[in-house]
Amino acid sequence: MRYIDLSKIEIPEGWLDKATDLTEQLNAADSDEVRDSIIAKNQIWRELFVSLNNLSKGKCWYSEALDVMSDRDIDHFRPKGKAKNIDEIPRADEDGYWWLCYDYKNYRFSSQYSNELRRDKFNVAKETGGKWHYFPLFENSAVAKNVGRCKDEEIMLLDPCDEDDPCLLTFDSKGKATPNSGAILNANDNRRVLTSIKLYHLDHAPLEELRERTWSFCQRMIDEIRKISSITDGLSISDMNRVKFLKTEIRRIMNKEEPLSAVAIACCEQNGLSNLTDRR
Repeated sequence: MRYIDLSKIEIPEGWLDKATDLTEQLNAADSDEVRDSIIAKNQIWRELFVSLNNLSKGKCWYSEALDVMSDRDIDHFRPKGKAKNIDEIPRADEDGYWWLCYDYKNYRFSSQYSNELRRDKFNVAKETGGKWHYFPLFENSAVAKNVGRCKDEEIMLLDPCDEDDPCLLTFDSKGKATPNSGAILNANDNRRVLTSIKLYHLDHAPLEELRERTWSFCQRMIDEIRKISSITDGLSISDMNRVKFLKTEIRRIMNKEEPLSAVAIACCEQNGLSNLTDRR
């Protein structure tokens, strides 16, 4: 997961006016049925597909993967229909955040495997994953009823559009998603990471395999740099050029536009090469 700056989105001309008009219609609706009908007939968030896609070069914002996590979709981060907690944690209500239905700041570009309720066909023993209607809050959290109160919610999901969240998630050499060292020491952050791994389906077997290959590719380059650098007789021009090339390649796969770039960052950090990393 890498940070996505939604302020850089290019909104098509006229879209915001349509969104404002539809939100006013939702506010004026006298029943849930009328409101649901308006939403069903006006799925204008789909008009932002290309704009949202461009912010991540087609990567799912949750998994940072391309094809392995299936087709792309636009997720309402705070669900528009209903919002459920997990683990039987009490919640003031399960009403959805319909009033954010046409707020582009609530959209997340997602793979269907992260957004929809899916069973992992590669591991039938695992619980069903996918975000679906879930938007878990910590016990006794406020439940927002307007945009201004969203900041009062204590949410249990990592948000790729929150600059502080993506770095709480890291990976190991087998491609497993895991809390980073800081999150492990904070009970709430640790729980947020573990909840996100489950609901975003970040433990999907093919995704883990792809991460493992990315880690292995990065590790081989790091090992070669170490081998060349350990030459006791001094480095030749060819050696120095090879090291420079390898460092350039490592930086390339850590670029936030590359698939699974956070895995390459984790590999470098575990190898004590934080000087090569850039999490911006």
